[in-house]
Amino acid sequence: MKTRIGSALLLASACAALAACGGNYSGAPVASGGSGDTGNATSGSFSTPQDFFAARVEPNLGFCRTCHIPGGVADTAGTSAATQGNLFMLSGDSGQDYNNVMTAWSTLGKGVASSKLLTKPSDPAQGHTGGQPWPSGSQPYSAMQTVLGCWDNPSGCAALLSGAGGTPVAQQQPLLGGRHSGNAWNSYCANSGNPLPDSAVLPADPRSLVVAGVNQGKAVVFNTYWRSCSNPTPQPATCGQYRQQLVQGALIGEGQGQVGTATMFSGSASSTVFSIPATDYNNLWKVWGLPGRPAQFDQLVAERHGSALAPNRNPYPLPGEDPNKSNGGSGQLPLVYTQLRKADGSWTGNIGVKFCAFCHNGQLGTAADGAGMGAQYGGAGSIGDFEVAFRDFTAAGAPAFLATSGLLNIASNRGTGAIDQFQLGFVLFSGGDPSALPIADLIHSGAIGTIKSPPWWNLSNRPQKFHGAILPTDASRIDMAAYYPLTEGILGGAGAKAALAWVDQSDVPFQTWAQSLQSPAWPYGYCANTDGTPGPNDNPACINTPLAQQGAVLFHSKNLWAADLNNTVPAPSGGGNGSCASCHGAYSPRYVNDSTYLDTPALEGIAARTVPMNVIGTDAIYGEANQSLRNANGTIPQAAQGNAFLYCGLGDQYSTAGNAPIMLAPPLYGIWAAAPYLHNGSVPNIWGVLKPTEDRPVIWQRASAPVPAGLPASVVMGYDSDLQRAYDPAKLGWNYAVVKCGDPGTTPGVDCSLSNPNGPAPDGGLLGNLYKNFWFLWNLPIQTAPPFTKQQIENRKVYNTLLYSQGNQGHAFTAVLTDAERKAIIEYLKTL
Repeated sequence: MKTRIGSALLLASACAALAACGGNYSGAPVASGGSGDTGNATSGSFSTPQDFFAARVEPNLGFCRTCHIPGGVADTAGTSAATQGNLFMLSGDSGQDYNNVMTAWSTLGKGVASSKLLTKPSDPAQGHTGGQPWPSGSQPYSAMQTVLGCWDNPSGCAALLSGAGGTPVAQQQPLLGGRHSGNAWNSYCANSGNPLPDSAVLPADPRSLVVAGVNQGKAVVFNTYWRSCSNPTPQPATCGQYRQQLVQGALIGEGQGQVGTATMFSGSASSTVFSIPATDYNNLWKVWGLPGRPAQFDQLVAERHGSALAPNRNPYPLPGEDPNKSNGGSGQLPLVYTQLRKADGSWTGNIGVKFCAFCHNGQLGTAADGAGMGAQYGGAGSIGDFEVAFRDFTAAGAPAFLATSGLLNIASNRGTGAIDQFQLGFVLFSGGDPSALPIADLIHSGAIGTIKSPPWWNLSNRPQKFHGAILPTDASRIDMAAYYPLTEGILGGAGAKAALAWVDQSDVPFQTWAQSLQSPAWPYGYCANTDGTPGPNDNPACINTPLAQQGAVLFHSKNLWAADLNNTVPAPSGGGNGSCASCHGAYSPRYVNDSTYLDTPALEGIAARTVPMNVIGTDAIYGEANQSLRNANGTIPQAAQGNAFLYCGLGDQYSTAGNAPIMLAPPLYGIWAAAPYLHNGSVPNIWGVLKPTEDRPVIWQRASAPVPAGLPASVVMGYDSDLQRAYDPAKLGWNYAVVKCGDPGTTPGVDCSLSNPNGPAPDGGLLGNLYKNFWFLWNLPIQTAPPFTKQQIENRKVYNTLLYSQGNQGHAFTAVLTDAERKAIIEYLKTL
């Protein structure tokens, strides 16, 4: 990656060496455009074709120059028509464009209507990687047609110029830029630093625009739609209500030590069995087998349990401290914990669990690595290990955590878990009513298995929830599942009503807060400004601006199912242009403001397309397990329909023909910060996602942070989040080591085979068949031993793609990309 853009070539937004952006420029002529519109300039406006070219054609060539320059995407001299992009080449000097285009025209066989200079960027059938920037009859098309007419028939040029010209060249939107997720109400109420009054009425939620018929025939496809739910707490209608809900919702999402903070299965109660006294918490070092309480105790709790230390004060009392005489105490808790307080503000000395934070928060380096780095609220860090944490709490004297520290096995790996486990949801949230439990269906439904939590910062960009369009996004109750006051709710009666009432007061404010989150920006900035001019950044990890611009074109325009690519994966039905954006949404200002992509720019960044498993091809266990609750005729058991958390109905997953599983393409804001990838976290970096035939390790392990000096080797550390040391900016993901069968973390003959390390688990699928037919078996510690020793804890950092629900297959349609194209797309994804 270049450290500074200094040459004239790069200043002109040249691309790094790529392949085939320009596509086929040497194939047979295509009848397209005819004589076309020759424009409406006044007679005599241009006296020579050079004058006309400079005014009406050359300004359009900036887009072509993104690829068609030496060393650029289209600089390919293949043997097939599809790879001879070097037949049309420009240079870094726009003053040479006239001669270069004429040379290309001659090389490509001359002509006018048949010229590839016209047909390639205008005819969808030609498979131009950059899409169709010159539609037939458009200003760029007509202007180029006039120039070609002059070259083809010089004697008739004066007549063409006297009545030609086309309209003036339109100013193009930039390829890079746009927002970093977050609800549209954020910027509206902030009003560029001049906050609107509380009385200001909020605009419509952009997701509410995603209804049947939206974006019909456009490049970006929406086929899963918004549904408004009858939430007892309404969505905010004014900036004042929005700000009020942000404050209330923050107590759920990130509250630490404030009165009213929500904790695991307890709502905002100040007393709960799901807590641990600070006296026991302070003795965790004894559970770890250390000879004394280390000076780095707070850091070690965070490392062992998989959490960042809270970035703000999050106190607990140290041994001998009275929390009410020390403002809560002088200890600092990880962000997954909080000390409970009574309604009068007094501290209790008991530590509760911010359960959602184990899966939805992370760590990206430190604040010294750049603005927004460090602890991440609502992210997708995949670092938490509540199995280890709750085992520690149980051993320290908090028996309420026993069920999830040995008796049950909710998460087989650090950073993942069966967190979409609908079966437990039915049991826990039935309000004590046995008629609300579809018993037989629950017993014989499939275990969902390993899931990686999506980041909250993209919640505002999707109309349905979870990896498989399981529920409408506006169905807010489910977001309180981990904080539902369980001891009251599970018994039924008045307690269940009170528990649900707390949920209904908290869910919409929490969602308002979660949807306000913004994804972190790439911490190293651009090597040059987004317009291609030199920037001040010479960090080796800075974004190569021209390469990212090329990636923006590829992401939004390259048809992965173009005829000459021979993609072996069936194309998704329902239209679209076959690009990444077709499923994941449009982000680049140039395409967001292009009416052939989106009906309105308000739809920027929204992803609302489901695809069947024969297209996405990822591990099917998750989708099949969700379908296992449906009856053979596609209906849902009556008992399931009565569950209080399904008050707004189910998502599109449960209305597919033939009970076929589907997956929902996610928005990609902050994707660089959300490794590992796919719905189960089986692929460590984006490079592996884009190159499915290679670079996907079978068994692998992310690096752990180094043990601090002076501490014994028996200390358990979390994942290394140092961006300089542990992150791969070229492949976009955390560094990892390949684990071989027989290495620690594997059991030959059980979860791998020395004779066939890349094959299926050698148990012949026995455990898998059991998990598919008896969901509760997944929750028994069969596949993964309870974490009692350091080695058992370290084994939980090993990801084995041979195991149930952990396959790393899928996304195979990106095999048609070249490595150069992958590099450009990755560079662009850094900008989101």
